[in-house]
Amino acid sequence: MIATLSHPGPRRCWLVPALCVLLLISCAEDPMGAENRFALMALNQCNHGQALMLVDQAIERGNAENVERALMLKAAILRDRGDTAAAEALYPAIDAAWEAAKEKSLSASRRERDIQMFIDIAQAERHALGLDATCEASAADQGRD
Repeated sequence: MIATLSHPGPRRCWLVPALCVLLLISCAEDPMGAENRFALMALNQCNHGQALMLVDQAIERGNAENVERALMLKAAILRDRGDTAAAEALYPAIDAAWEAAKEKSLSASRRERDIQMFIDIAQAERHALGLDATCEASAADQGRD
């Protein structure tokens, strides 16, 4: 019998990313940080609340580089859910964290590129999973509950 690959369905979609995260955790050093990686996975599934909780944990506990990435990711999460003003309010903290981690200043174009990269990753993952790339369907479903 020949096995065919098919879309695993929404209930099993977490298995592959979870295995990837477990493999990364077992590596000597995760350059993004476990909380940030889990936050990105939550963002990929339109779970903005959980993603924000995880990046806040990374900001609280992380080293300088993980904090910088967490702040960038937090801005992306806020922008993805439509809260551009809150995302922009993080810019001074992002700039300071970047300078602490990299020992050089952060350009506005680089900041925007890195924030947009997280949003692009999430939207591509949503598309691959058959979800609405903008989370509008998820927001509508939550509004009905």
